[in-house]
Amino acid sequence: MSNRKNVDPLYFGSGDDDQDEDEFIIFSQTIKPKESKTKIKMFAELMVPKFTEKEFKSHFRLNRGSVEVLISYIGPILALESIKINIEKQILIFIWYMANCETYRQIANRFNVAESTSHKIVNNCLVALNSVAAKIIVWPSGQAAIDNLNKFNLLRGDNSFPNVFGCIDGCHINTLFPWEKRKKMPKLDRNMFCNRKQVSTIVLQGIVDANHKFIDVFAGWPGRTHDARVYRCSSIGQVIINDPWSILPPSCHILGDGAYPLTEGLMVPYKDNGHLTRKENNFNRALSSTRILIEQAFGKLICRFRKLKHMDIYKKDFCGKIITAVCCLHNICMSMNDDFINYDPIPSEATIEENEEEIIGGMTKRDFLCNSLHINEYL
Repeated sequence: MSNRKNVDPLYFGSGDDDQDEDEFIIFSQTIKPKESKTKIKMFAELMVPKFTEKEFKSHFRLNRGSVEVLISYIGPILALESIKINIEKQILIFIWYMANCETYRQIANRFNVAESTSHKIVNNCLVALNSVAAKIIVWPSGQAAIDNLNKFNLLRGDNSFPNVFGCIDGCHINTLFPWEKRKKMPKLDRNMFCNRKQVSTIVLQGIVDANHKFIDVFAGWPGRTHDARVYRCSSIGQVIINDPWSILPPSCHILGDGAYPLTEGLMVPYKDNGHLTRKENNFNRALSSTRILIEQAFGKLICRFRKLKHMDIYKKDFCGKIITAVCCLHNICMSMNDDFINYDPIPSEATIEENEEEIIGGMTKRDFLCNSLHINEYL
């Protein structure tokens, strides 16, 4: 009969029960209970309701009326999620993320939630807001289109550019270069995101109406892409190039800078070769004085929502969602007369590369407008 003891296959001890017990006691003493993190208590529940309107807007960059409209749009969608936090607090967390340059850890500390919860709330709100973007960013039609045209025609009095329906431009949003070390993310060429200023950016193409509201946005292309290519690849660009009168009233057009192709639906300035006539210079001034609305809109957008000053995000498809969501928030604010005064217009960056494509119909229309514009004697 063998003297060997029956050994449990799941037993990892050495056979000496006393020694194993000592090792277990020592090991158990090294395990420390999870420490609770110190966080701000009741910030959203007690402190925020006590804010004055001025204090609330200085922190969240929106007034309370705009927040209520946002709740009406995405509140029902968020109610279907599994997060056991009231909808108002979730939306305040989301707005704080957009309005301030803070990490998920800082947001979690301020609103007394877990870091993973703050990330999930922001992601859910982004998805919800992008799903209703078509209701917020709307191309004018019917009476809204007529009102928009009338406001553009009255914008500069006698010097207003005629028959303007919108203004288009591209804006570069700073972001991080793609991170190639993580295997879960698709590998991207870092040079694609490097614009002509050697900065990693994402392109936002926007069209605004006479009220600084976005009526179309197209975001997510790498910063190295020229504005004209982004325009041609966008759905709105394809329509304006191929069938402009399906979305534009007769004889109307949108205004762009020299980076865009000249067509009947898109007016751009004459190229200044140093030999422009007085009428051509007058045309360029009138066009620029109206087209500045898109630069003003970009200025309001970036100065209000600080997240756009630098998106510290490696996941590039996430950047497009953030930009679209911010444009939706901007439109909600403008609809509620929740304007943002302290901003600087974002000038167009298409000053070096200009588009050579000019369609004969666009050239004829531009010459006709040039000859019909009122010339300001004081300029």
